[in-house]
Amino acid sequence: MNSPNFKIGIIGGGPAGVATAIKLKQYDFKVILFEASKYDQITVGEHLAAEAVHELKKLKVPESILRDHSIPCTEVQNAWGNSEIHYNEAIFNPFGESYILSRPNFDSALLQHCKEIGIDVHLETRISKIEARTLGWKLSTNKEDTEVHFIIDASGRTSKFNFGAIVQRKKVQDSLIGITKHLNSEHLQSIDRSHLLVESTSNGWWYTVQIASGKLISTFMTDPKIFTQSKMSQNDFWNDQLENSIHTKARLDSFEQTNDIFIQSAHSQIATQIQGNTWLKVGDAAQSFDPLSSAGIIKGLKMGISAADALHDFIQGDANALLTYEDKIRDQHKEYKEKRLAYYQQEHRWLHAPFWYQRILFAKQILNFSITPISRLTIIDSNCKDKILFLNTQLPEINFETLLQSIQLYPLAKDAITNYQKATHQKQMNPWLIYALESFKTIGIIE
Repeated sequence: MNSPNFKIGIIGGGPAGVATAIKLKQYDFKVILFEASKYDQITVGEHLAAEAVHELKKLKVPESILRDHSIPCTEVQNAWGNSEIHYNEAIFNPFGESYILSRPNFDSALLQHCKEIGIDVHLETRISKIEARTLGWKLSTNKEDTEVHFIIDASGRTSKFNFGAIVQRKKVQDSLIGITKHLNSEHLQSIDRSHLLVESTSNGWWYTVQIASGKLISTFMTDPKIFTQSKMSQNDFWNDQLENSIHTKARLDSFEQTNDIFIQSAHSQIATQIQGNTWLKVGDAAQSFDPLSSAGIIKGLKMGISAADALHDFIQGDANALLTYEDKIRDQHKEYKEKRLAYYQQEHRWLHAPFWYQRILFAKQILNFSITPISRLTIIDSNCKDKILFLNTQLPEINFETLLQSIQLYPLAKDAITNYQKATHQKQMNPWLIYALESFKTIGIIE
């Protein structure tokens, strides 16, 4: 089928969906883009890596869109691993300065560009149902029904579409939310440059940036369970965590808090299945990254271009093009997880705290052992139900409740192990016991 006669529906008008649409239009496909919002909602993700300029150039996006809806980011400041600020200045980046976007205005301008180049854009159009057809799909919306030959799911991290595949929709790797507030200065005025501040605390980390309007956006990233267990309101919890910071608190000192506060999911995930013969996923619908990576937007742009290239090659007869696209994403995600772990492992001040040990401790990968057979073990956290539950997922070969009871009875490591073997009716020592003891020590159950 020739490109102009092949109709493609794209669900989602974020950076990934727009990039896919523009690239497909360059291939002369008939593209219909559905966006549920009208770009009047608060959008988190203001930092755009300098390398993204090259992706926008590939898409022939007018330079004015980035220029008019961003300001230069002169540096990234981070207090991570210790309380001192480290400065990563843009002058040392071979790609130059990164950008602080004014969103959702940037997204809206990209979508307007889509309209100008002939993409059929439907704002405030939510997909309510997808039905398979002989030659593609029927999309039911809150306005009308549309039939397409191929669907690209760019609906984001919360995508609910699995296109009839009998598989789990996604593999969620952690629980992470961002609680965001917008703050104003007494004399709010626009600025022409800004910097990004990242600061870790015991229950998560802060992301703070001032955008072009002069408004300050400050987000606390944490585990949803930590928030719910606090039994605080969103506002009280946010303020309580602010008190635990140093540099974020200082930066916010001259700003006035507004009543606007909201929560968004920010977990890492990858779809169990990313493509089929008449559909594929792109952007956060395919894989989502921790905001710590500051790679969400550039990832979306790159994946959009890659998805369009793959679909073009598939239509032209390359039967493996979509599978190759999926394999590439899985390789990227594996690399991303390794980098994320390495960065989180730079913070070691709060290994006893749930937010950190859940992201850093992989019991079966422990390499350094400090406990010897004659080590005397002391329980310092007996109220450790949540920690035990976590360790059970890490080392299901060990009964951690019984091991803790053995340590209570026999503080000497070798005696505790002997008692554990008797209690669990094991004739030989389980080699994972050493890893279990080190895990106890790492997350502050024993010392």
